Amino acid sequence: MRMQLGSLKQAAASGGFWLAWLLLVGAGLIGSPTAGFGMAFLSVSCAVLPLAFGSTRQRISAGVALLLGVLLAVSLVDKAQNDPYFTKQRSQPAPADVKPPAAR
Repeated sequence: MRMQLGSLKQAAASGGFWLAWLLLVGAGLIGSPTAGFGMAFLSVSCAVLPLAFGSTRQRISAGVALLLGVLLAVSLVDKAQNDPYFTKQRSQPAPADVKPPAAR
């Protein structure tokens, strides 16, 4: 059996295709809205390569992944902005400025 060599363009398109779908599934399953938004954004970014360089089936599927990733990211934006971790960090008062003692 002889191994066939493919082009780097085909490998990048195939890898981007699978990575986009895996990130999209992970974004849908993860509980944290901030992490889900980040994964959905990465999924959209990974779907661009197969959309540009993939085969016809990969292009159609990457277009679906791109659309679903954008919809998921848009639905998670408000939840990610109101994530308790970040609101806690924003609500803590800034430390008071320490002034040096007055010279006598």
